[in-house]
Amino acid sequence: MLIILKEINLVAKNRHNPYLTNNIEYPRISEEELKNFEFEPLIENWYEEKYNEGIKKICNGLIGSDIPFSDFITLNIENLHFPLLSEEVERYKKLGNETSEIMTHVCKEIKIGEKEIEIAGKLSEELWKKNIVPIVLLIASDDRIEKYRHPLPTEKKVEKYVMVVLCARKYGLIVSLTRLVHFGELPPELKNKHLCVCKIDATFINSTRINKKIGEIFIEGVKMYEKTGYPHEWKKHHQGGPTGYLTRYFRATKEKDELVYENQAFAWNPSITGTKSEDTIIITGRGPLIITEDKNWPMLKIEIEDKEILRPDILIK
Repeated sequence: MLIILKEINLVAKNRHNPYLTNNIEYPRISEEELKNFEFEPLIENWYEEKYNEGIKKICNGLIGSDIPFSDFITLNIENLHFPLLSEEVERYKKLGNETSEIMTHVCKEIKIGEKEIEIAGKLSEELWKKNIVPIVLLIASDDRIEKYRHPLPTEKKVEKYVMVVLCARKYGLIVSLTRLVHFGELPPELKNKHLCVCKIDATFINSTRINKKIGEIFIEGVKMYEKTGYPHEWKKHHQGGPTGYLTRYFRATKEKDELVYENQAFAWNPSITGTKSEDTIIITGRGPLIITEDKNWPMLKIEIEDKEILRPDILIK
């Protein structure tokens, strides 16, 4: 829970930079999180649960909370997450680089006959080695890719085709990306579908510009669905939206009037039945920066408005 304070007056006058915790969390927080900072604890017993009183010991005035709590004012603070600070951008870029490299490594190791849950386990293990937490992990093989937009991994064994979808968190920030692996030559229909979904994704990415309405970006993406010959596929799954400290703050629709901020993150995830394209981007003054791109993954060069945008191709093994 994040507490926002207004008209702050420190009540705990004899304490230097006080913080509130309970007797369960105090040892770890003091030794591992605040060891190098000059903070002093106010410790509440877990069984008394008088945290609101503890907060009032530290400060008075108007107190707001981002979740309903005690008699404090409930506030929506999501708009305060952006723009990202320069330090956050650097952390985000590092997370994107680490996660995409892990995804590439695991996908290149996938074998025919391997279970979806085994792939999930290997990916989770590699992420945790870097203290990256997989918070959404979807894996489908073969016919399950066409059947389900949100395929939880099962004991099904890989025959020819695998989709791996990941949302991963570190530093509180979340990256999203999707990768596809195929054994043997691609069927022409699948090859065309993937090219089309990459064109749609590139349109979303290229259209995400500072001060542009998110609804307008959504409409441009839908138009590309129509141009590529798949006018109704966008209705089968949401197309993504702003990300950062949440997987998606909201799902983009044509009605969204919110504007794009500089240093705001987005993850678009267009799909055509049987294929998908997804990465995480940060919007800069020079345009969108793809932070989950890995040069060791085969890429498609998509031309959009005289710009070249690289999108992940299907890995052929």
